Amino acid sequence: MTIRKRVVSLCCTILLLMTMVLTAHPVKSQAASLSEQLQEARNEQAALKKEIEAIQADKNKVLEQKALMDQRNDQLRREVSLVQRQYDETTTRIAELEVQEKEQYELFCKQMRQEEERGKVSYWSVIFKATSFADLLSRIDFINEVMEYDRQVMENLRATREQLAEDKVALEEQKSELESAQREMEEQIAAANALIAEYEESEEGHQALYEQAEEDEARIQALIRGQGGQSSGGGSGSNSGVGGFIWPTNSTRYVTSPYGHRICPFHGEEYHNGADIGAPYGTPVLAAKSGTVIQAGWNGGYGISVMIAHDGGITTLYGHMCDWNVTAGQNVAQGQVIGWCGSTGNSTGPHIHYTMYENGDLKDPMPYLPGYIAYDW
Repeated sequence: MTIRKRVVSLCCTILLLMTMVLTAHPVKSQAASLSEQLQEARNEQAALKKEIEAIQADKNKVLEQKALMDQRNDQLRREVSLVQRQYDETTTRIAELEVQEKEQYELFCKQMRQEEERGKVSYWSVIFKATSFADLLSRIDFINEVMEYDRQVMENLRATREQLAEDKVALEEQKSELESAQREMEEQIAAANALIAEYEESEEGHQALYEQAEEDEARIQALIRGQGGQSSGGGSGSNSGVGGFIWPTNSTRYVTSPYGHRICPFHGEEYHNGADIGAPYGTPVLAAKSGTVIQAGWNGGYGISVMIAHDGGITTLYGHMCDWNVTAGQNVAQGQVIGWCGSTGNSTGPHIHYTMYENGDLKDPMPYLPGYIAYDW
């Protein structure tokens, strides 16, 4: 009897521990971390909003205002991403809890049936069969363990159902938050694009943009010269494409503005030093060929950009991104995601600005974009 009692007691203990494990929710700490990151993004966004409001009246600071708006929109994108992660994790947790709730309810029903079959008389019979005082104490301990296990089964079921109810409420709140954040982000991005478009229409704005473009070009030339004429390799790739270069995106073949002279609707003819590839916000931007990153981050009128030095003295620039995924000095493989399409800097809508240089001189990228579709030009 003693061996049997210990076996049964051990089984109860194991089942109890398994049930307790089922009701544990380690994602809580991660959820708390996401909430902290979300609050941090919102605080930074609020601070940027105050900076924008402080210079809005100054017509000489439009470019500075656009840069601040781009930074704020970056925080809005971060907020949307974090809320989306919260929503996804809550959805996953609800699915897991529903499975646990079903298992625990079945276990609860099983225990209740056994309790009804066993009844109070069964407990007394166990006690009355004791052969000694020590055996009596052991039997009482055994009964207490069984009763504690039954109590814990009910407690775990209750806790799971409470958590499930809380998470379903949280899910609805997060869904509403996500929709609100997405709307705000879209509105703010549209406002930033409208600001630069309106500024470009004015003679003062056109001149300011022209001067900034000259400053940008001087800075870019210095970066290219900093390579010392050495070829820059790195990573690996299939090098399938014209001249070993592939398209900087897999999502589109639309070129909205080609390289070379073009007609500006406000100021007549102007020179465009790259190809604009139309793509939605968030479209991955790819390294056209393996090489070494020589610039990543904010780059004047190009907004967030990445520059890569390749073999043969070729340098490629990818501008107006909403975020970047590499660092200066990093070797990248052909086709590697280096950032995501956006409209930062002097841009009036989402696109990938793609410029090529050969030994510091501008190079027409159009031959390296086979199968392009001319859109609206």
